[in-house]
This record gives sequence, C-alpha cells and structure tokens, in this order.
Amino acid sequence: MFYFVYYFISYWQVTWGIIMNSFNYEILASMLTEFQQEYDNLQKQIDEYILKIKETDNYIQSFFDEENKDFEMFSPRKTEDIHKDEITKAGSEKNVLQQKLNQCYHEQNSLHANIEKLEKIIQDEKEFYCENLSILDIQEEDRQRIARELHDTSLQNLAHLVHKIELSSMFIDQDPVRAKLELAVIEKNLRAVIEEIRNTIFDLRPMSFDDLGLKSAFEQLVEKMKETNSFVIDMDIEDVSCENNIILATIFRVAQECLRNIMKHSEAEKITFSCKNNDHICVIDIKDDGKGFSNEEIECKKDKHFGIAVMKERISLLGGKLTINSKKEEGTHIHMEIPLS
Repeated sequence: MFYFVYYFISYWQVTWGIIMNSFNYEILASMLTEFQQEYDNLQKQIDEYILKIKETDNYIQSFFDEENKDFEMFSPRKTEDIHKDEITKAGSEKNVLQQKLNQCYHEQNSLHANIEKLEKIIQDEKEFYCENLSILDIQEEDRQRIARELHDTSLQNLAHLVHKIELSSMFIDQDPVRAKLELAVIEKNLRAVIEEIRNTIFDLRPMSFDDLGLKSAFEQLVEKMKETNSFVIDMDIEDVSCENNIILATIFRVAQECLRNIMKHSEAEKITFSCKNNDHICVIDIKDDGKGFSNEEIECKKDKHFGIAVMKERISLLGGKLTINSKKEEGTHIHMEIPLS
C-alpha cells in the first residue's frame, strides 16, 4: 500500500492538470483519509517494535541483574559465556526489530511528506473551486443586470411601439394625417430605443475600448454621463495599457459602476476621477462631495446588484484591492490598485 501511495503522489505532481479532470474533491478527500489511516497503522507498528525492543533489552539485562555477586567473584566464567546462546539470540532478534523500526520510520516520514503535498493540492483545489464560483456568480449578476435593463427599458418601449403601430394602421384610411403624426412619434421613440440598446452594448464593451484603449473608454464614459447629468466631473486620466484585455475590461466595469452609483445615490455636485499608471499598477481614485453613507447602510444594501462586495471581489480576482472611505454628509472616496502584469 505504502509504495503505491508513494508512486501515486509523485505521479500526481507531474500530471496535476490531467488528473484533476478525472478526480473530484470528494475522491481527493477519500484518498487523504486512506493515507492518514496508513500513517496511523505505521505508527502502531512503530509503537509495537519499540515495545518489543525494550522487552528484549530487559530480557538481556536480566541475565546480568540476576547473577549472584559471590558466584561472579569466585567463578572464572562470565555471564556472557554462561548465557551466550540466549543473549546472542535475543541480540539478533533486537537487530531485526531495529531494522524494521527504521524502515517504518522511513516509510512514515515519506508518507507524511506526501500527505502534506496532497493536503496542499486539496487546499488549492478548494480555493480554485471557490474562485470559479465567484466568477460564475459575477457572470450571473451581469446577466441579471442586462436582463433587467432590457426588460425595464427597451423591451417595454418596443411593446408600446407595437401598439402604436397597430393604432396607426387603424387610422391610415380614416385619418391619414393622424396616422402620419403617430408614425412620426413612433420613429422618434424607435430612435430612442436604438440609443438605449447602443448604451447597453457600450456598457458591455465600449467600442473605444477595443479601438483606442482604456483612456479613451473612460473619457467617452465621462462625456456620456455629463450629457445626462448636471454633475461637475474633473478627470485626470493617464494611458493605462495591459496585454490582458480582461484586466482592462474589469477595471473599466468596476470604475463605471462606481461612477453610476455616485450619479444615482450620492446627491453630489462635484466628482473627481483620476486613473494613473504607477509602476505597472493601475491606481484609480474617485471622490465626490455627496451625502456619503455609513457602514450600517452598506450592510443593509448587501443584497443589491453589483454592491460593494461584488466590486471588491472583481478587483481581488485580479490580485488588486479596493477600499472605500465614506462619512455621512462628507462624501465618499474610492481607491483602487490593480496590478497590470
């Protein structure tokens, strides 16, 4: 059993990626239990060998302890000579026991090292599993957000326009002028729906992001927000580049949601937005002079979509950190640091 375990662990390290496709967490845990049982069995054997060696030593020592002092003084023969056969046999048995004990120690030490390796593999698998769950959760949140936005805006507007078209078709023979007016309103509303869909597409992947980079995408985002809000937005944006566009897309999405939350909830008059490239680390600071919030309010809003916890999770998946400092009536400061490599 032990030699199979030793071989299997060594093979496991080499073919980790392949084996993880065949063995799930429950099987790994079961294997670990078997290894630990094997370790415990070795410990029992070690204890037995130690006890037998001690008994053998006591047996040999008994020949010397029981020797009569007077006999030892007057007899020319020594104890080793008188009980030579018994002592030799006991010594041979002790040597065999000692060899078996040393072998058990060696196997136990190797098994202990392999158990630690397997525990590390299981821990890595658990962390990998939890990380994947976090990614799936974020993806599901995005799908729900898109579904809500399409249902609450574009879909309802299109349904309303269908009724307007049906109404226009009724007027086209009886009152052509009214039908033309209705169609003009429909055309205007259709253009508004098209703009809503464009905004949704921009939220998913701004065109400027692919063409011109993160800096242009941020500038375009701020300009769009200025068009629909009366906020004063001061921005200082450097050109931030990275070979992995997923990192840049995540940075954009989180910063975009921060700005949206400020627009919706802060009641601020001024926003400061800066994005810097500090030694291959993207540093973003977003400040507002709004009403702020307390930690208690954060706890109450945990169930809302794309909350603070979700934004922090997105940044942490990139190895970065996001901190938020806010006080009632004193505004909010959001600080992000994300490695670009």
